[in-house]
Amino acid sequence: MSDTDFNDQTTNGGKGKLIIALLVVIALAIAIIWYLSQDSQQPPEPMEQPVAVTEPEPEPEPELVAEPAETVELGEPEEEPETVEPEPEEPARELPPLQQSTSEIVERLQAQEQAVEPLQSEQLIRDAVVFVDNLRNGIVVKEAAVVEGPKAQFRVLEQDGKIYIDPRSYDRYNTLVDWFVSLDTDVLVGMLEDYRPLAQEALAEIGYPDTAPEVVINEAITMLMATPSVGTVIELTDESVMYRFADPALEALPDAQKQMLRLGPDNMRRVKLKLESLRSALESSQ
Repeated sequence: MSDTDFNDQTTNGGKGKLIIALLVVIALAIAIIWYLSQDSQQPPEPMEQPVAVTEPEPEPEPELVAEPAETVELGEPEEEPETVEPEPEEPARELPPLQQSTSEIVERLQAQEQAVEPLQSEQLIRDAVVFVDNLRNGIVVKEAAVVEGPKAQFRVLEQDGKIYIDPRSYDRYNTLVDWFVSLDTDVLVGMLEDYRPLAQEALAEIGYPDTAPEVVINEAITMLMATPSVGTVIELTDESVMYRFADPALEALPDAQKQMLRLGPDNMRRVKLKLESLRSALESSQ
């Protein structure tokens, strides 16, 4: 074999080996690239962990879809009612001490256009409570009277050897009865309500701490209302220092009722009407 042939053979053999080597390298490169591309697309395998048993979550309930409301025409907005603030309660009246209450009561009576001229007591509540308490027992205590009595003298008539009350004697009480009847019933009841604690205190002073003033007044009214109605002509007797009723039934009456008889039939009727209105007003206020 010549050197040329050897060289050619060597050259051709070298080229073949070179080509095969290149093919192998290319194939390896393709294989590596494909592997890397697959590795980057797949998630990493998870580490083995203990499996937790979980209950399946409940399926959500289907949402309720509200039906469309009826179409309402929008008008002018209604005005909200004005908020009325409650009126603050008036504080309780601060009462004066019992022994100093007369001037305030007289001033309040005058402010309410009530005549006060006949009143003479300096301890109005105390004297009134004592006087009314005695009245309910049929007793007349002139020392505790809150008004002045008549100044005119008591008169009698003598006829056929008998003594009678002179009808002119009844007129002595006209002014006092006129004043009593003129007093406003509502004002009197209102004053009693306002000064009730002082009246209760005065009752306690005379031994009735648990007796309501209204009870005492009602019993006194009942006593006076029970006075019998008689005629104008009432016979008397002068067998003692004082005149007495000749009729034993009248003479046996309590002093409070005998005093009512001395008013005369007309004045007694007017007083009874006023007493009845007072009693009705007291019952309504309780």
